[in-house]
Amino acid sequence: MTDTYVAHPDESDRKEYPGALSYPIFDDLNTPIAACSAMFNVFFGEQYPEPGVHDDHEGFYVISGHGKMKIDNAEYDLAPGCAMYAPAGVPHAIRKVGKDNLRVFIYHFPK
Repeated sequence: MTDTYVAHPDESDRKEYPGALSYPIFDDLNTPIAACSAMFNVFFGEQYPEPGVHDDHEGFYVISGHGKMKIDNAEYDLAPGCAMYAPAGVPHAIRKVGKDNLRVFIYHFPK
């Protein structure tokens, strides 16, 4: 039988970033897989924040809302069911489009 892992994100662990709120699901200390993390982000900003650049890869899955994502110098439309990937070391940023917030599941994994 495989070990299972269930996370219950705590509102008090919420992190605020320019234009977004992030709710950690798995982090460096609380993860079923070493060097991996996951979070649920709510993007409420209509402007791109400063691009993020990470030493690991990052994947994204849009749950609801619409938005735009810049990966390096390309821009992509985001809609529910859309999945995106930003390779390690590549600048990327997300913003919402429209009246509803953009809700995205995000995960980091080693290169």
